[in-house]
Amino acid sequence: MKAAILTSAALAAVLGAGQCLADYEQGDVVVRIGWGLVDPDDDSDWLRIDNTTTLPDTRVYVDDGDSATFTATWLFADHFGLGLLAALPFEHDLAVAGLPDPATGGLLGKVDLGSIEHLPPTLTVQWFPVCTESWVQPYVGIGVNFTTFMDEDISNVAQEYFEDVLDASSNASLKLDDSWGLAGELGIDIQFGRDSNWLFNAAVWYLDIDTKAKIDFRTSQGYNTRITTNVDVDPWVYSVGLGYKF
Repeated sequence: MKAAILTSAALAAVLGAGQCLADYEQGDVVVRIGWGLVDPDDDSDWLRIDNTTTLPDTRVYVDDGDSATFTATWLFADHFGLGLLAALPFEHDLAVAGLPDPATGGLLGKVDLGSIEHLPPTLTVQWFPVCTESWVQPYVGIGVNFTTFMDEDISNVAQEYFEDVLDASSNASLKLDDSWGLAGELGIDIQFGRDSNWLFNAAVWYLDIDTKAKIDFRTSQGYNTRITTNVDVDPWVYSVGLGYKF
């Protein structure tokens, strides 16, 4: 997918120098459907238990996820548009590293923590720098992202650890807070000829997604225990697909 986006950028450099062929102007609406890859540039704070005990050198990892993407642009002026990114839920596996190993007294490597799904609707103001008649339309955008998390699940491996080491007597629950952050994008639309409204699209976004993760369970003594950490997901999102200009 990254290779496809780089190839599209090269095509833009070649084709953009050619004859202008198709209008891309105020009032146009472009809709696109594609497939997207979310590649987190993840990091997290150390885990804390009940805000009193810190587990040094622990951190959470967020794996890649992919899903169908839907984007649209409304050109409110020549060269400028409002862009929307939407998608079906992205699913990610989670892992945690650095937990105390009760068997050796050392630290565990990566342990399966569970999985999450999220939706990252993103609104941007886009700039289309080439002439409005060009059939090759690169664009850049900046805006805001809202991410909501759902279907957060704890793995059996993590549940067993909480039971054996932290005296959990109930099923642990995982919750990630919603996130607001900045977003940036680069993209390109390439129409399929002079008279075609159909186009190929490739785009990349960077999303500032910061959330707080909370794991809750009850102990055999009847106490409520909460493990928390701040997680920076901060993904690159790569998408390729087809579109239509109205």
